[in-house]
Amino acid sequence: MVIDQQRQPMNASPVFGIISTAAAGCLSLIDPSELDATQRRAVHAVTAGLTGIYVAATVAGSKTGLVPLKVAAGIAATGIALRLADAGDRIDLRLEAKLREAGARHPRRWMATVAVAATFAGYLSDRAAAARKDRYEIVPGHPPGQERDLDPGLRSLVEGILCARRIPGAPELLTQLAAAQEVYWGEGFDSTAHFRVPEDLPRAVPHNQVFPVRAQFTGQKTCTLLAVAVSRA
Repeated sequence: MVIDQQRQPMNASPVFGIISTAAAGCLSLIDPSELDATQRRAVHAVTAGLTGIYVAATVAGSKTGLVPLKVAAGIAATGIALRLADAGDRIDLRLEAKLREAGARHPRRWMATVAVAATFAGYLSDRAAAARKDRYEIVPGHPPGQERDLDPGLRSLVEGILCARRIPGAPELLTQLAAAQEVYWGEGFDSTAHFRVPEDLPRAVPHNQVFPVRAQFTGQKTCTLLAVAVSRA
């Protein structure tokens, strides 16, 4: 049994798109030449922090390892942004001067417009990528599966597996099972049941992990069968 819980990535969230786009526009309106040293350091810190958050939200990575890739990427981006902040101010002022020379009356507004457009385009790209990923193939090479209600016998078997022992994560999987739909390809026999559940239900595990529950029973012709519960949340 495979339970597939769809979850929208942070960088594909409309809230993330609105906040990141607004932040890019607002920061571009700030003129470094009009700030004193303390104010400039504060702007650098805020910019670096937002850069780190943005990178952490947009980087795809596994949660395995001592430090999650998203966290490491966010910290690295924050450090790089702080290190290059002064150079960024100089480039920013040169760009503003070039726009004034080109006849722009409000160069900061043009710079903010470009920043907003670029950030929003990145958000739309991330959202489109997330939408494509939602239609992934559970079994490589197979066409997208169809959904149907769970067979009562299959539901009873899975409930028996999850209720056999008091194991962490079983209550969450039972909650998922109550709303699960079976994903199938054709009407032939399949030894594996694929379930799809809503993204807002409790999650049993933080990443791909074999759920440590097995049930053993005897089928036809005294054949011993094993049922394994797996959560891919």
